[in-house]
Amino acid sequence: MSAYLWRPWYARLWWVAIPAYWAGMALSSQVPLIADFYDLALAGYLNVFFFPPTALMVLGLGFAQERIGPFDWSGDYDPHERFGPERGPSGLPCYVDPLDPRSGPLWIGHKRH
Repeated sequence: MSAYLWRPWYARLWWVAIPAYWAGMALSSQVPLIADFYDLALAGYLNVFFFPPTALMVLGLGFAQERIGPFDWSGDYDPHERFGPERGPSGLPCYVDPLDPRSGPLWIGHKRH
């Protein structure tokens, strides 16, 4: 996890800039010139950018992708194969396939005595 949160140069820069930004905000109550900057709309966006959980979420994406695996964004797959139910003998989802015993009362063999 630390390989994604601290090792890249941009991660180190971001983590060092976070306390610097918030220290500047603390000084803004004493220095009017700095207070003018923190009153701008840009500072509102920077509040989100330099919020530590934001850095954690963005830098953690590489770790999550390694743990979960890459996602295929091409759309060339059948969603039921990847996310949906398992297929029965006739190709229908197993819970509605009359040839599959997992379909419960819909199963043809259910009516046999």
